[in-house]
Amino acid sequence: MQQRNVARELGLLVASVAVLVHWLDPAPAVLATALIATAAAAGTGPLVGEWRPWRMPVVPMVLPALAAVSIAGIARVVAPLPWLALVFVAGWMVVAWVVQLETAPDVLTAAEAPALESGVAGATATATPRSFVRRRPKRRAEFDLPQIVADPVVVNTPELPPHPRPLAVRSAALGLAFLGFVAAGGLVPGGLALDRQPLSTRHLAEFVVLNAAIAGLVGYRMAALTAPHRFDRIVRVVAIGQYALPVALAAYALRTLALPRLFIPALLGLVVYLVTDVRESPEPLPQNVRLLQELALLGFAAVAVVAWGLAAK
Repeated sequence: MQQRNVARELGLLVASVAVLVHWLDPAPAVLATALIATAAAAGTGPLVGEWRPWRMPVVPMVLPALAAVSIAGIARVVAPLPWLALVFVAGWMVVAWVVQLETAPDVLTAAEAPALESGVAGATATATPRSFVRRRPKRRAEFDLPQIVADPVVVNTPELPPHPRPLAVRSAALGLAFLGFVAAGGLVPGGLALDRQPLSTRHLAEFVVLNAAIAGLVGYRMAALTAPHRFDRIVRVVAIGQYALPVALAAYALRTLALPRLFIPALLGLVVYLVTDVRESPEPLPQNVRLLQELALLGFAAVAVVAWGLAAK
């Protein structure tokens, strides 16, 4: 109960400050948004159990930071009354929810992690963490001769226990990806193409970078669901590029077309979903018939949406 109260208080604080970005100029607004996102992440870290900044786990801090960015960015594109008040209330609820989600007390133990990842209930053969033996020399005092000492080293200890509600985390990440893309359009003047005017080169570059950064954070959190171990950090880092690069290319192409209103954030959210499907496919892409059919259907839908947006111009 106390942790839930802390989540609500953190959400209230973040939402109260984030909506004030509405009255800032573009450059200070971006800086203020970055500081607010950092504060939301830093406020979530201690709830996981670490108070030292250099020991705080990064994984559960991603979604609260994205929620803070979404509030600040969306606040810049709505009217003060009554929409800004609604953004404040909705943002408060979203931040409190994702903080509660990331600090869920009913986490699995480290021994249960492999069973969850493999999807096999009651798996016992893989429930024991894998280990290897590290050998090092040690001097024997009586003969001054080296002696080989073997130390067992556990290689797949999780950085954090696997999340007990992975579907909720995926849903939150995809939803915040869409809201984050809307926020990126609000932080860059003309990013949402409300007036159908082309962006300058500098603003277009800022728009692409902001969307790529949001997609990279979403990819990092998504990858942590299937790669929670310390030795899998490289997998999560690579996932940042796997999400950021397609979204950056799509953001550049879609904003060049000057699609109206929320067409660009919706299509970028679709790109994030498609990347997630391809990354987490249990089979190679050419052999996964169901995934190929889904990709073809969603690609056709994306083309139809782009055509609709161009016709609306």
